[in-house]
Amino acid sequence: MTTTRSKQDLAKGGLKSSLFPDSASVATANIATANVATANVAGDTLDASLLQSMMESLKNDIFGKIDASAASLLSEILSVRQELKSSVEPLQRAVEAHEATMRDLEQAATDHSTRIGKLEATVDMLTSQVKRLDDKCEDLEGRSRRNNMRVMGIPEGLEGPCATDFVAQFLRDLLKLEETPLLDRAHRTLRERPKEGTLPRPFVVRVHFFHIRSQILQRAGESSPLLYNGKRISIFPDYTSSVAKKRAAFVPVKRTLHSYPNVKFGLLFPATLKITMPNGTSHRFEDPTVATDFVNKNCK
Repeated sequence: MTTTRSKQDLAKGGLKSSLFPDSASVATANIATANVATANVAGDTLDASLLQSMMESLKNDIFGKIDASAASLLSEILSVRQELKSSVEPLQRAVEAHEATMRDLEQAATDHSTRIGKLEATVDMLTSQVKRLDDKCEDLEGRSRRNNMRVMGIPEGLEGPCATDFVAQFLRDLLKLEETPLLDRAHRTLRERPKEGTLPRPFVVRVHFFHIRSQILQRAGESSPLLYNGKRISIFPDYTSSVAKKRAAFVPVKRTLHSYPNVKFGLLFPATLKITMPNGTSHRFEDPTVATDFVNKNCK
């Protein structure tokens, strides 16, 4: 009995000591824990110092490589820049030269434009003056031919040595004039003698008095057709070449008007067609095309 109780007391004592250690055990445990903590702190401090040293070394390596790369890039950039500069400078000089040339060309073009404008004004003025002078010369030439007329159809060589006397007598006999007309001069046109069998050259005749010339032309128109030894003779005024061309352009419409006996017409100097309708109204035309259209529409 006593033995059993002792075992129980021992067991309770052991349980108690395990659940509630004594102060000596606790102190020992605290010292051990402190030592471990101190060791851990020392180890952590060593690791941090090593890590910082490694990071510093890595940073220095990275910075060194970056600096080396930057220096290399800077060197290359400077080299490329120098090459570009050496290449661009000639281009820049060429561009500047072209700009100077363009400025010179623009200035020259402006000067030329101004000069051309003045020349155009001068040309217009001179053209107007030439037109007036040409018209005046045409008028003077026409006036100088007022007493002239042309005679066509007289055979070559028939006039003999004195053409003026021959033509005067020829006109009197052909037109049955009361007197022999006074002629200043009569000669054939100045071209080479035609071959036999071709049309003879016409005579250019200058009558001394204008009214005698008008009478000859009127008598020739009234006696048409004129024949001499079976050859047809034509007598008409001596116009300048330009006036003759203008008057010749009205020949077709004049032929058309001949078929309308009630319509009177006449070709005025220098080349104006006057048409008088049966009702007495008159119309003047300087353009043969307009005159032809008028005749086709109004003359029936």
